[in-house]
Amino acid sequence: MRNAYIVDYELYIPNTFIDYKTLAIETGLPDWVIKDKMGIVRKPIERSLSVSDMAKLVAKKLMSKYNVKVDLVAYAGSDFKDKYVWDVAPDVINELGIEGAYGVDLSMQCVSSIVALDLLKSKLQTTGNDSHVLMVIATKQSMIVNYKDKASSFMYDFSDGAAAVLLSNVDGKYRILESSIITDGRFSNVVYQRLGERFYSVNDANQDYLLQVNRTDEFNKIFESVSFNNFINVIKSAVERSGLTLRDVDYLAILHMKRSFHEKILKELGISPDRTIYLENYGHMQAVDPFLSLWLAEQYGKTRKGSIIVLVAAGTGWTWGATVLQRTK
Repeated sequence: MRNAYIVDYELYIPNTFIDYKTLAIETGLPDWVIKDKMGIVRKPIERSLSVSDMAKLVAKKLMSKYNVKVDLVAYAGSDFKDKYVWDVAPDVINELGIEGAYGVDLSMQCVSSIVALDLLKSKLQTTGNDSHVLMVIATKQSMIVNYKDKASSFMYDFSDGAAAVLLSNVDGKYRILESSIITDGRFSNVVYQRLGERFYSVNDANQDYLLQVNRTDEFNKIFESVSFNNFINVIKSAVERSGLTLRDVDYLAILHMKRSFHEKILKELGISPDRTIYLENYGHMQAVDPFLSLWLAEQYGKTRKGSIIVLVAAGTGWTWGATVLQRTK
């Protein structure tokens, strides 16, 4: 069986930001709560480019560096796209002029990139020929958060951006090791947007486009504990499946979450704060987060050849996932 690699990746981060003071005004919360408890110093927002625009822009930037045949384009970003009942991957294929490939949109909300890595790795490993796959991720979900709804406070950090990742079974900068992914369906209906068939009415001219959050008593009582345990489980499991221990982990590329929860996870894992980067200046860019964190780690010299990195994310629904990488170059 062949190995699967991340050849390279690119990010698109908007150059417009809103800071914790602006969020405090918009939410009605004290600015110290936004900054210190929620861990949002600032976050990027995009108001000009669409989701597919960002995906195409970052994909073109990445692929301009490589003269390879792409066999598959997978979109693993937000469901909040330019249009509904519509796919981003074919739009990227058309923009890049890719021929002889097929496209697919994979959706598991903010953990989509981890789920896609797991699925695409298996495809690359079992393909007899040399193969390259392009994964694109994009989000503008900061637009659909109800900042007046206190039940939505765990989404106040939603930010905008995109990433493109080139995968291969030939060679690459990072070898993809093992993943661990788990879903708890008890909370599948806590977060959604009222645009589905159940909310459709030809007489309704005022659809509510904001994300709805319907916290159940069970959710309020146990979700944080469930989430914590599942984060720990998927990280440990992915590391163990890769034949490693937590002591081998050089860097944890984990999504943005409230500051105390981030610190609690590090403490439980025995991972020191210098082996991760808290995304307080970027907010939660949904499925882009693990690659944003990986990029920051490279910028700050936190990884080198041989380093073990764990990408970690979670998405509403709810699904938690972790993927282990080993830097090869």
